Amino acid sequence: MPRDVFLIVDGNSLMHRAYHALPPMDADGVPTNAIHGFLLMLLRVFQERAPRYCAVAFDEHAPTFRHTVYPEYKAGRLKTPDDLVSQLALIREILPGLHIPVFACAGYEADDILGTVAAKCAEAGVDTLLLTGDRDALQLVREGVSLLFTRWGVSETVLFDPSGVREYFGVTPEQVTDLKGLLGDSSDNIKGVPGGGEKTAVTLLDECGS
Repeated sequence: MPRDVFLIVDGNSLMHRAYHALPPMDADGVPTNAIHGFLLMLLRVFQERAPRYCAVAFDEHAPTFRHTVYPEYKAGRLKTPDDLVSQLALIREILPGLHIPVFACAGYEADDILGTVAAKCAEAGVDTLLLTGDRDALQLVREGVSLLFTRWGVSETVLFDPSGVREYFGVTPEQVTDLKGLLGDSSDNIKGVPGGGEKTAVTLLDECGS
């Protein structure tokens, strides 16, 4: 008998994906393209994966514990467009009406919540399906935790299990944090180690383990 599945969604990631994938739309002057795309993706996953449980996690508009450790975290990022900000607020009102709870916690990001839900589900014997466009979340993949990655627009996704992460990155899920540390991440303003690219980083981890 198949195990129950908890679908936990990175709401910010999916909303950004939909916003940039679809042309501007509105309903009586209210922007709706991100909401439209978000719900299309979510309903498609419901139809294809049939999860028993679902929740959507969002970032709170406040500094996180990462900013305390590294004040330059995400420095230089462009301001979120106003027509996306309004839709992020609106989707958080819409989801409870669909009986989908919203998870958010000051000081933490949506992907922190994805990791927490995955850990709690493992304790309860429930499989977890993470839905996100953030490659950092591949570090969470393990037995019983798979990741549905939004790769293109609002229609194309790729499902990752541990062997899929190895094939895609060249490292195991447990090594993804080390890989990101070596490479850095310009979107988060994390510098990385100078003088080497992804091929060198993968080779080092393959040889040294960590």
